Amino acid sequence: MHTKPKRGRRGAAAFLPYLLLAPALVLLLGMVYPFGLGLYYSFTSYWLQYPNRFRFVWLDNYIGLMEEPLFVRALEFTLGFTLVAVVIQVGLGLAVALFLHARIPGRAVLRALMLLPLMVPPVITALMWKIMMASTNAGILNYMLSFVGIDPVNWFGSTQGAIVSVLIIDTWGNLPFVALILLGGLQALPNEPYEAARVDGAGPITMLRYVTLPLLSPFIVLVLLFRTMDSLRIFDVIYATTLGGPNDATTNLQILAYQYSFQWYQMGKGMAQAIVLLLLVVLVSYLLMRLWNRAAESTA
Repeated sequence: MHTKPKRGRRGAAAFLPYLLLAPALVLLLGMVYPFGLGLYYSFTSYWLQYPNRFRFVWLDNYIGLMEEPLFVRALEFTLGFTLVAVVIQVGLGLAVALFLHARIPGRAVLRALMLLPLMVPPVITALMWKIMMASTNAGILNYMLSFVGIDPVNWFGSTQGAIVSVLIIDTWGNLPFVALILLGGLQALPNEPYEAARVDGAGPITMLRYVTLPLLSPFIVLVLLFRTMDSLRIFDVIYATTLGGPNDATTNLQILAYQYSFQWYQMGKGMAQAIVLLLLVVLVSYLLMRLWNRAAESTA
C-alpha cells in the first residue's frame, strides 16, 4: 500500500539544502565585513596611531599610487615575478608530470615523494631554504658550490640573488601541486587519439605536440589560473626571507600594502593598494577563466 510522505518530512527535505549551505554562507558573510571595512578605509586618510582623526579623501589614495615610485616598482616586480614564476613552474610541472606518467621503475614511490613539499607550511619552507642559502660556506648550497670552484653566492644580500632565491623557494614549494594536477590530467586523457596517431606513424614528439598538449590544455590553463592568483598574492615566502629587500628589490604589492598599513601606519593608503591588488587578481582570473572555457569547449 502506497503511503504519502508526511508534510513535516517534506518540509525538512526542502530545508536541508539551505542547512548544508549555511556554513559556507556564514563564512562568506564573515568575509564581506572586512572587505567592506577595507574598501571604506581606502577612501580615507586613516592612520593607525590616530584612529579617531581621519577624513575622507575619496580617490586621492588611488590617484596618488601612480605617483608613488615605490608602488610602481612593486607593481613591476609583482607582474614580472608572476610571469617568470608561472612559466617556470608550469613548464617544469609538465615535464615532471610526463616523467611520472611514463612507465618507470618506482613510479608509485616517486609520486608519493612529490607530496612532501606540499605538507610543509610555506613559512617553514622559506626558513628552511634561508638556512640552506646562508651567504657563507655554512649554508649547504654554497658549501656544495665550493666543490665545483664557485665562490659563495650572496643569496639574500644582493638584488638579483634575492629575486632568484625567492623564485627558487616558491618553485620548490609549488611545483608538486602543478605536477600532480597535470599528472591527473594525463591519466584522464582518452586512449583513442593516441591509437590513431600510432596508426598514422606519429612519434613521441609529434604525439606530445598534436595530441597530448591540445587535450591537456584545460588542465594547463587550470594550473595557470591557480598559480597566477597565488603568485600575484605571494607574501609568506618574501616576508620570511627578505622582508621585501634588499633595497625593495622583492617588495610586491602584498608586502607593500602590509608595510603601509602596519609598519608605517597609513591604513588608508595600504587598503587602497590592497584593493588595487584585488582588482588585478580578479581581472587576471577572469581572463584565464575565459581561456579555460575555450580550452574545455575545444576538447569536449
